Amino acid sequence: MTGSKKETFTVSRVVFSAVSVRGGSEWVFVEVSDPDGCTGTAEISGPKATTEVPQKLAILAANLRGVPVSDEATIPDMLGLSVGSLRRNRVLATAVSGLRSAVLDAQARRAGVSLAEYLVGVLSPSKAGSRPRAVELYANINRSMRPDDDGPVDRSPAAFARMAARARAAGFKTIKCAPFDEARAPFPSRGLPREARPGLERIAAVRDAIGGETTLLIDCHSRFDLQSALALEPELHALGVGWFEEPVDPIAYPDQLAQIRAVARMPVAGAEHGYGHALFESLIEGGSLDVVMPDVKYCGGAGEAASTGRLIESKRRGSVSLHSPSGPISLLASAHVTAAFGGSLPLEHAIAEVPWRAEVIDPPERVENGSLVIPPGPGLGASLNHALLTACGRRWTV
Repeated sequence: MTGSKKETFTVSRVVFSAVSVRGGSEWVFVEVSDPDGCTGTAEISGPKATTEVPQKLAILAANLRGVPVSDEATIPDMLGLSVGSLRRNRVLATAVSGLRSAVLDAQARRAGVSLAEYLVGVLSPSKAGSRPRAVELYANINRSMRPDDDGPVDRSPAAFARMAARARAAGFKTIKCAPFDEARAPFPSRGLPREARPGLERIAAVRDAIGGETTLLIDCHSRFDLQSALALEPELHALGVGWFEEPVDPIAYPDQLAQIRAVARMPVAGAEHGYGHALFESLIEGGSLDVVMPDVKYCGGAGEAASTGRLIESKRRGSVSLHSPSGPISLLASAHVTAAFGGSLPLEHAIAEVPWRAEVIDPPERVENGSLVIPPGPGLGASLNHALLTACGRRWTV
């Protein structure tokens, strides 16, 4: 692709695939094809991903059939969808994000360039032509410690330490865990909740296992409130935590998070469920977050995530790290996006969730020494392994 030329794509066919992973969750994918058979792929894993999201996405795609799309960013307007409606409805946001990402992948494939190159050519035409080779990852160990088909798994401090040590041995320089299983605001008393103590014990065990040179990130999954989060921060600081992710929901309580950030001695991160670049920019400019975490599955897709990264990183370097704890299609798209906006922070990767993860795509996913190797083909550079998904999962149309 030269300059900012955009490929035109016309939706003709939509196919969904799903495969079960851990804890009753599934990875869910969508493939969108044009009349010539050019196909783009996206991941739509998440809440209601095998029920309401495919139904909604199929309806949206049907409304676009026969209509040429040259700029995937215009798809919401073409469908009569406002940013407000997408922010309020996560099912709708996931469907739109998946459709936009799939169309974008197809456009890059038709142009014969990688998704990252295509995004760079659209966002910054003068910089077009550079193909990324690899993107640094950080290891999210939490997904590997969820229940599997045999029931509950060990969530003791020692188990956290073993998985973190495994990640460190695999070459990851940054590790993240979500240790606060027992905590859920409101709490019966002020100050540090006793329900947070088991989580702190898990963090201490991880820190002992990985040493002081490895960065340790903590995800709180919005389990705290303002007062308990303020009481928790000194404990995390003493354990050398590298960022404080979502002690409270940043989208619902941005003012509370700004108060936490004002006293925190580590970066405050979050907003994984947000939609649209304007929301992420407001959380940074309003002082609620140091690091925003768009997820290509919910934020508007790969193109919206790339626009968000370019916009925010041009003002504050090191302020965008994509949320990506899902399957290999989501990770690969997020890596292309990170490369396109020149992200300086590592990208999230859920390690060791299932042993056959790499085989879900063709060519298989390659994670080497803590980095994702980006395949050289056009678009994402990989497609779904239909044989595996047919044998171990399911494929359907709506």
